[in-house]
Amino acid sequence: MVGVSASPHPVPETTTQQPRRRQAPFVDRVQAGHQLARNLSEYAGRDDVVIVSVSRGGAVVGSIVASTLGPHTPHMYYKVQAIPCPRMPRLSLGSVAGDGSIRIDTMVAESMNISSTDPHLLRQVSIINKRLQRDHRAFLRLPPTPREMDDRVVIVVDDVVEAGDTMREAVMHLRH
Repeated sequence: MVGVSASPHPVPETTTQQPRRRQAPFVDRVQAGHQLARNLSEYAGRDDVVIVSVSRGGAVVGSIVASTLGPHTPHMYYKVQAIPCPRMPRLSLGSVAGDGSIRIDTMVAESMNISSTDPHLLRQVSIINKRLQRDHRAFLRLPPTPREMDDRVVIVVDDVVEAGDTMREAVMHLRH
């Protein structure tokens, strides 16, 4: 059996899949932060901009972006973590944010027959919340308050975006 490829050479049959090696587009997070800051240069010097990092690695990128956009550009840390589904851990039931807010995806919960009072769900939320609080203390940064976000241009930063779930969840938490 031969696979289909855009290459003029046939793809040989293989019995095991080799993992794809991803080439990072940046040497490190510092370089990524400088490139992102260049891409966001239209926001430089503005006093209505706030940078919000949503992961540890994103904090490095966000710090570079904030300092490059201006000496008074606030940089905040707002960690968000998915709540894994009990029978399908790669499926997210929702998320917990560093400020203790919880978001449950009702469609996923209903389809998995999980209620908001499910002991497993409550235990997972408690574990995640404790971990997020510990992370915020380690960074010596409190999560941003809604008042700090009012009438601001909020730029949400992470170091890696694959499916976009963390970024989407962070934005949903920050909006509410």
